Amino acid sequence: MGIFDKIKERINNRLSDPAFMELVQEQSLKDLLVRREFRITQAYLQREFLNKLIDDEIQEFSIVLFDGYGEIAGKMKKRLLPFAIPFSATFSIQGIEFSSARKSVFLKLDHVAPIDFDWLTKKVVERIPFLSGSGDLIMCDLTRVPRLAELFAQRVKGISIWDFITLKELWLRKGEIVGRVGVVL
Repeated sequence: MGIFDKIKERINNRLSDPAFMELVQEQSLKDLLVRREFRITQAYLQREFLNKLIDDEIQEFSIVLFDGYGEIAGKMKKRLLPFAIPFSATFSIQGIEFSSARKSVFLKLDHVAPIDFDWLTKKVVERIPFLSGSGDLIMCDLTRVPRLAELFAQRVKGISIWDFITLKELWLRKGEIVGRVGVVL
């Protein structure tokens, strides 16, 4: 077996990985390879993360993405209250840290309605294992997002290819999150 056959076999193994195919399925592979751009739709976020959070306490949970900001909304039921408390919060992207040490996106809560309950914000953030919060700043640890964690864990001869790729830009558009990646030399 020649070197090219081994490389071809490794590429085929990576392409048959279900986690990789799930991410690529909803976006154009051409955009990812040629323009180095990816898109994550709000339907994907709703299906993969938010729908799994619904239980006795969080009765409804949805996300809507607009140009420059996003909004989450839902209803939370407390045991002592006979009714569910509706809530909504708008957020924007504050910053990105994408290095070999840390791969994080920082979100800033802009407006929480109808009343800013710290316990409500804390409860919602704690439900999502890859989020952590402090005040109005929420950190999303990309290495703990289930589908991304599998990709970040991939190594070639002990070297992570993600040490040579950076997330250059990330922004919110109507119905999707758009990001642009670059190569670090």
